[in-house]
Amino acid sequence: MKNSGGKVEGKRGLLITVEGVHGSGKSTLLRMLFIALKRLGLNVILTSDQAGTKLSRKIRKINLERNSNIDVITEALLVAAASRQNISEIIKHGLSQGQIVLCERYCYDAYFAFHEYARGLSKKFVEFIISLISEGITPDLTILLDADPKTALTRLNSKRLHRIEKETLEFHIRVREDYLIRAQKYPERIKIINANLPINEVFEKAWKIVREFLIQRGFKISKVQQSVMMNFKG
Repeated sequence: MKNSGGKVEGKRGLLITVEGVHGSGKSTLLRMLFIALKRLGLNVILTSDQAGTKLSRKIRKINLERNSNIDVITEALLVAAASRQNISEIIKHGLSQGQIVLCERYCYDAYFAFHEYARGLSKKFVEFIISLISEGITPDLTILLDADPKTALTRLNSKRLHRIEKETLEFHIRVREDYLIRAQKYPERIKIINANLPINEVFEKAWKIVREFLIQRGFKISKVQQSVMMNFKG
């Protein structure tokens, strides 16, 4: 498989996800990776598990209303609906076009962490929902930004916290615990980065992981890596 015109030849495109608790820096890192990959001339798109489409954002807004009393199963189904729309409209299309798809969270990991481990829904239910909405699409590479929720949550604007961000510290700790469990289970796919580092160091570590992954997949980018890193300012 070779890189031709920034597309992946010989198979579907690549799905690269960034996971982590709220306040771990996922959005910032993804924007930096997106810009770096674009500068290499690669065909890359940036999306978000529950906010990648207009309909997804509408569903997400309902789910995250601050004062709503949403049942945990209702919550799980709303999240699944928002995620499914993004998969159907953005991710499947991007992969079919041979694009590199960067996604902030993805049902394959996040759904387990939030809804099975943190909310306590049955594994059977969660697995069924994921199989239904994902159609078997799994990430090719996942970067896990690991941070203590007690610290990470302080990075958020306390006046603008949505319903999930306002959950108990114990809830967020359980989300982190499951992410780390999954990283141990899938070490070849999930790569952990200390999210407490300065963002430039986080990016440098993430870029090394992504660069090496793309080279393994046949992308010829080794000669330009140094210039990208030296000139990148976010």
